[in-house]
Amino acid sequence: MSNELQITREKEGDILILEIQESRISEGPVIDALSREFEAAIENGNCKKILLDLHQVELMSSGMLSVLVRLYRELAERNGRFVLCGARPPVLKVFEMTRLDQLFRLEPDVTHGVSRLNR
Repeated sequence: MSNELQITREKEGDILILEIQESRISEGPVIDALSREFEAAIENGNCKKILLDLHQVELMSSGMLSVLVRLYRELAERNGRFVLCGARPPVLKVFEMTRLDQLFRLEPDVTHGVSRLNR
């Protein structure tokens, strides 16, 4: 895996869609890069809705879960909203085992995620 984070950014209305193009999110540099990406999006101030597309992610470490919880809390403090979509079964299992599936909105795909954020 290269040290350069593979992530695409797209705006759909007032929603920032971030698609992670990494199959494994388990290493410090990748998690740190994602954390910086999220912080930049939030600090920007004009981004209150973030959709994170995980459809390419096959493995996610607990370190990444803590980054997602922090992002969720920071957005909530700013009256923002956060949705995860496209999680594959192994990643969904991690959310279920940690009970984070009760904290996060988990949608099957980007279309459903955007619809959820527009409600």
